[in-house]
Amino acid sequence: MNFYLYPSYLEYILVALFFTFYGIYFILSYQKARKITKKVKPVFFIKFAYRFLYLSLILLAMQGPIFGEERQQVKVQGKDIVWAIDISGSMNAEDIAPSRLEKVKYELNELLNGHLQARIALLVFASEAIILSPLSKDHQIIKNIFVQSISTQQMFGQSTQIKDALEMSMRALLKPKEDRIRKRAKIIVLFTDGEDFGENYEATLNEIKRKGIHLFIVGVGSTQGSKILGATGFLKDKEGQEVVSKLNVEELNRIAKVANGKYFEISKQTKNNRNDMEKLKSSLEEIQGTWEDKREISLEANKYQYFLILALFFISIDILHTAKIIRFKETNLF
Repeated sequence: MNFYLYPSYLEYILVALFFTFYGIYFILSYQKARKITKKVKPVFFIKFAYRFLYLSLILLAMQGPIFGEERQQVKVQGKDIVWAIDISGSMNAEDIAPSRLEKVKYELNELLNGHLQARIALLVFASEAIILSPLSKDHQIIKNIFVQSISTQQMFGQSTQIKDALEMSMRALLKPKEDRIRKRAKIIVLFTDGEDFGENYEATLNEIKRKGIHLFIVGVGSTQGSKILGATGFLKDKEGQEVVSKLNVEELNRIAKVANGKYFEISKQTKNNRNDMEKLKSSLEEIQGTWEDKREISLEANKYQYFLILALFFISIDILHTAKIIRFKETNLF
């Protein structure tokens, strides 16, 4: 039998202390019972045994016991996903706490924890685009090393060149020799606030559509906008006015439509907040890739309910099994 949760050393110590004090309580109760009556009834020991048993069963249930083994064959789908992350200065805006970029990193980690059946690449872009991690099935390395390293300090300049990001994403996805062997589903997920995208990216969007690549745009920010905190205070434009960065919903929706893609949003508005990450995850899972592999996996089930049922059974017996410990004799005082 295995467990989902194994106790820490502190928990072992606490459990040991509990049963030690329970043993002391048993001894003291036994001594008091002997003072009251010379012969202690068997029910005294039985009830202590019940309580020791159901307390032990409850502790076992809390650890999530696993036993038995069931094997199931699953098919692994071929999908390639490029996460393209905007790291321009506007992603430091704090209208999405703690900042737009930090929120994106948090959501990426949640997606990587969700066991997506896909190879994943990580790309960052601002005035240019850089591949941080090529396509890989090792999601833990991507999560623990590359996602954690993402920062707006990785690139100088405040502009955002979406064309470079999309073209580099396509190059990461399109592998002619590999595609002749197995046609994987190809997906670009682009996180951005939609500000200052540069020019001449229409042809790139049409190329994405023609190649059958799925483009998902995730807008991050608020339409009310937010000031951008820099190293020396809030950023200012050429006229000396503080810059207010706003989520460009209209342009991001238009880009998604041109490429026959979908638009999602992580936003904080005046009246309501919006987080479409569950919808994005569902859309990623709905895309059908080619069947690449078959694997046999072990399905382990938490059987805690059996231990709880047994514990409740012994608790019920303990409650129903009553006995008189002291019997008073009636005496006629008059």
